[in-house]
Amino acid sequence: MTVFYRKYRPQKIAELDSLDVQKKLSTILDSKSIPHAFLFAGPRGLGKTSAARIVAKSVNCLKNNGRGEPCGTCDMCTSITNGTNVDVLEIDAASNRGIDDIRDLREKVRLLPTISLYKVYIIDEVHMLTTEAFNALLKTLEEPPEHTLFILCTTEPDKLPETIISRCIRFDFKKAAEEEIINSLKRVVKGEKLEIGEDVLGILARVSDGSFRDAHKAIEQLAMQATKITKDLVEEVFNLKDAFRNKDFLLHLAGKDGRSAILWFDDAVEKGMDIKMFHETLLSVFRQYLLKKAGNIGPSFEDEETYKLFSIEDLKKLIDMVSKATLELRAASIPQLPLELVILEWCKETKNLEPRTENSGRENVSSQKSTGIKKQAVSSRKEEVSKEEIQGEYSNLADVAEIVSRWDQVLNGVRPLNHSVQALLRASRPLGMNGKFLILEVFYRFHKEKLEEQKSRAILEKVLQEVYGRPILVKCTLGDKGKKQEEHSLKSEDNETTQENKSILEAEKIFGAQAN
Repeated sequence: MTVFYRKYRPQKIAELDSLDVQKKLSTILDSKSIPHAFLFAGPRGLGKTSAARIVAKSVNCLKNNGRGEPCGTCDMCTSITNGTNVDVLEIDAASNRGIDDIRDLREKVRLLPTISLYKVYIIDEVHMLTTEAFNALLKTLEEPPEHTLFILCTTEPDKLPETIISRCIRFDFKKAAEEEIINSLKRVVKGEKLEIGEDVLGILARVSDGSFRDAHKAIEQLAMQATKITKDLVEEVFNLKDAFRNKDFLLHLAGKDGRSAILWFDDAVEKGMDIKMFHETLLSVFRQYLLKKAGNIGPSFEDEETYKLFSIEDLKKLIDMVSKATLELRAASIPQLPLELVILEWCKETKNLEPRTENSGRENVSSQKSTGIKKQAVSSRKEEVSKEEIQGEYSNLADVAEIVSRWDQVLNGVRPLNHSVQALLRASRPLGMNGKFLILEVFYRFHKEKLEEQKSRAILEKVLQEVYGRPILVKCTLGDKGKKQEEHSLKSEDNETTQENKSILEAEKIFGAQAN
């Protein structure tokens, strides 16, 4: 069985999914002079290798005189498509990265093509070559034989020496637009005779994060289950129900109920919701609401009432805040943190962020039940921390916001005192406050035991007082992930490759190295 992204990969310039690359490549290949070296740079799954093969067909095609669109039917085009052409070589630089490999290539470059007009060398992931190999390749790129063409492909062009880049005609493959991915998927839909709506194709385009290959893999996964692909099926397979069905969350934001909004969000994340997709969905919803407010000029949507709870100014501010959080998401050590800070900032003027009294805590618990928010997000963390402490984890969200907003300062303060403690803290997260205690969630028992040692606690509590200007004590609790891994380890004690055992070995190396 041929996977979809190979079965439906472009075979001609006109079939390239990226319109920008299609246009630029067509112009170059139609010109009188063909460059001796190309550089195709960009993220994975955008068709760099497919484009390289199309270039190889174009310069060797028997029917187009070596210029422009290849015919796709002559012996040269067919052999390149099938991967049997001896003069078109694809080299994986990740496994052929040394100077000896490049020296061998330099010797073969001098030989004339066996059956084709040009010998074409497609070097994939070229950034993996060693410095010595790049130096050996440079001379060949400067003065290649007339019958030789190089196509260098990379996902990390910044790792290439400038001397190599300067010898190539560079094409930057940008992340695919939603419309480009939808058009690419339509070839699959037609070829596989699938039933799928335009709106569902749009969801798959967003799930694929700008990658044609990921989009094809996604629709292939769905096609294995049904020929009629519905929105419900997509949401179920890719765990998107919380991301798309977020009315409760929007109601919490509209009412500026920060506590409920954070509990809903954290619960959805624990169930496996894609955080990046949730950010993008929120922006899409706010855009729809804003356009609706501006006079019904936007697309239609299912929820025709919730948008009335937000003013135009509200929506403009939320779009700005969530957009910034989305940009910060990639670099965030705690993926939930950027949006949690947005929630806290948005709701900061309400009483929901003030310390709760005992009565207000009971009222919020009742409210939590009435809105259907599950208790598992907090009640399952009960090991060494008492039930009362767990129920009070989110009892002072203002303090929690202060903790997480300056957590990087804590990590930087711990680092010069003890690198090992900082490494353990990076693998944990501040979960909430209970009086003077910071509840710290860790995911491996070994990490928990090390952080609870007197020496580690003293360092952390000292830095916490310096950063926040008041005494803060620390208690650790083992997160659900760690508990599940412990249960798995008990069932298979001989399995030494579990994630927890790997983490223990790594941590032992850290502490062992420091002790030495």
